Amino acid sequence: MNLQSLIRNLIKPHKIPNKVINKIISAYNKRIYDLKKFEKEQDKIFEYFSLDREKALHKLEKIKIQFPFLNRSMSSEHEVFFSALSLSYAHINNILEIGTHDGKNSLLLSLLFNKAEIDTIDLPKNSKNFIKFYNRENNLFNFIESRDEILSKNNRIHFNEINSINLINSNKKYDLIWIDGAHGYPVVCIDILNSLKNIKTGGIIMCDDVFINKIKSDKMYKSTAAFETLNELSMEKIINYKLIYKRLDCENNSDISSRKFIGVFKKIV
Repeated sequence: MNLQSLIRNLIKPHKIPNKVINKIISAYNKRIYDLKKFEKEQDKIFEYFSLDREKALHKLEKIKIQFPFLNRSMSSEHEVFFSALSLSYAHINNILEIGTHDGKNSLLLSLLFNKAEIDTIDLPKNSKNFIKFYNRENNLFNFIESRDEILSKNNRIHFNEINSINLINSNKKYDLIWIDGAHGYPVVCIDILNSLKNIKTGGIIMCDDVFINKIKSDKMYKSTAAFETLNELSMEKIINYKLIYKRLDCENNSDISSRKFIGVFKKIV
């Protein structure tokens, strides 16, 4: 703890016990964490969608051996779910990705779904939000150059610089939509509603970084906005949805308060 934090805690001593308690709880949760239990739960959710997680992991591993740069810190169970879909859903021919980031997920989608056309969108490079977030401000040129190089590796990837809220004007239909743009209000709510408009009958929509517990929310990274939106749509019988764990390792999944999920949903017709 630095001097500034220590002084702040001394000024507000009532906060010290909570911090200590939270650290104890976190350490205890890590100690009792049962990875196999969560893997079994995840397997069951995959089975609900008639998907085989074990076979999906095997296919994904083969691709990452061939393309080792796809092993990255942002890898999560959404990749396994994509892999499982590619093994069981032969009709996925058109994919929309909201939030291109570094382009690696777009490339992975093109490798898993080797006949699909992938539309991927992100904010214009001169947008303040694009420059500000994800530590791009001091390395903007190199980030864009690296992203564009990765996107160019497959001619079925089509990149467009637009704010995702403009999808309200799009009538193009997709078999699979991946929502990974801004995670807070109002953007993620708009992305979910636009995706329901642009999904084909029977198509699947997935939404990254769903927080189900009360947290300090922000516009880009953390929010309960997606969870609350999915719940409202479910209660109105507009969608059926399930949550899968975003990551299963102890470090990322043992803390209940900060645990992240991926929303998987279909429109009820």
